[in-house]
Amino acid sequence: MKYELKFQIYGIPENSDLAVFEVDLSRSITTDALMPIMAWHEEEDAMASHLLSAEQVTAIENLAIIELPKDLMLYLSSYE
Repeated sequence: MKYELKFQIYGIPENSDLAVFEVDLSRSITTDALMPIMAWHEEEDAMASHLLSAEQVTAIENLAIIELPKDLMLYLSSYE
């Protein structure tokens, strides 16, 4: 099944549970484009929030042509 997911990155300071940064990724950033970056095996793997490693942040920055904050724990989430 193909999902028409949209993706967002949000950032949380360490020792906090409140997001202080959010950005929606372009609709051109698809599940298929993110699968190798996120090491997802199935499309359904995208349907959760994922803490991003430094390498994943860099890869997403390059893919989306954006710059993300370096001082926050960054998460990738999806929604329909």
